[in-house]
Amino acid sequence: MNETEKTPAALDTKQYYILGAVVLIAVAVAGYLLRPQSGTSTVAPASLTQEAAAPTPTPGPITKLDCDSLYFNPKIGFTEYYISVEGGDLSTAKTVECTFTASVKDKVVATTKVTSPMTAMPQRGGNTFRCTTKAVALEPNVPSVVDIALKDDLGVTATCTGAFTFPAL
Repeated sequence: MNETEKTPAALDTKQYYILGAVVLIAVAVAGYLLRPQSGTSTVAPASLTQEAAAPTPTPGPITKLDCDSLYFNPKIGFTEYYISVEGGDLSTAKTVECTFTASVKDKVVATTKVTSPMTAMPQRGGNTFRCTTKAVALEPNVPSVVDIALKDDLGVTATCTGAFTFPAL
């Protein structure tokens, strides 16, 4: 056998070296392409940033039918929002009806009614409720006013208002 003739084992070893080099190059290229980009900014766009939430004061004793807090939660991926109101009532009412009216520039854009049961809250001296709407389609990034009319099953009424600018998500 002369030196120019190769044995099958030598050919197999050479193929493994070539295959290993190709895999090594592929891993190096993938690592380069998947590396973190140093030129990109990690700051969130202005539309996604939120102000730090101020702590909500603990509600005091219940003195009449009234709102304690008014807030919303966005429906992710849609321009729809769940609007909620929490409050209390001193009477023996069993339910409260909440009528939500959203307005933009004094023009009503949505109205929703929700009924909530009253829950005993002896530590506050009365009953509490929470009304939450179904998802309501509202224009994002537009100052809106939400008026809530409350009416318990004994006929007592109250109102509260909140101003929101709903975010675009």
